[in-house]
Amino acid sequence: MAQEALAKGIQGFAVKSMNSLAEMGPAWTGRFSASWGFAPEGAVLSTPGTEGKIYRYTENDVPLRRVIEYLKEGHTKFVIGNTSEHAAIAIDEEEAFFFPSTPLPIKPPVQEGWGRPKDAHLRFQMRTSPKISRDGTEEEPTSMITAEKYWYQTYLRGGHLQNDLNIGFKAFMD
Repeated sequence: MAQEALAKGIQGFAVKSMNSLAEMGPAWTGRFSASWGFAPEGAVLSTPGTEGKIYRYTENDVPLRRVIEYLKEGHTKFVIGNTSEHAAIAIDEEEAFFFPSTPLPIKPPVQEGWGRPKDAHLRFQMRTSPKISRDGTEEEPTSMITAEKYWYQTYLRGGHLQNDLNIGFKAFMD
C-alpha cells in the first residue's frame, strides 16, 4: 500500500512537471511540448510527439502500473527529459538560429520586432529574408522568441520545480 501511494505521488509530480515544462517552454509547432517523457534513469524516454498545440499530459502518459513496476524493480532515480532534436537549444544549453517550417508559432511570441535587442538570446528566433525598406536598403529579419530567456533554468531554480513536486504529490496523495 505504501509503495502504491509513493507511485501515485511520483506519477502526480511527473504529470504536473511535464505540463509546466510544456507550458513554460518554447512552442512553434508543438513538437517540443509533446516531447517530454518520464522514465527511470538510464531508460529510454517515451513521448507523445504530437504537433499543432501545446500538449497536455495526463496520467495516461505516466501509467501508475509502470511506476509501480519501476519501484518493484528497485529504481530510485527517475528522469523527466525532452527527446526533441532541438531540446538543447530550447532549454538554453546551446545557442542557434531556428528556421521554422511554419510561418507563425502556435504560442504567442514573448519578443518580436525588427532587429534584436543587445541582450537578445539566439534561441528559437525566426530568421527570414531581410526586409527591403522604401529607400531600397535591407533591414534585419524578423525575430520571435516563444519562451522567456532561460525559462528552463528558472523552472529548475525559481521554485516552479518544488511547487510541482508539492502539488503533484498532494493531488495524488489525497
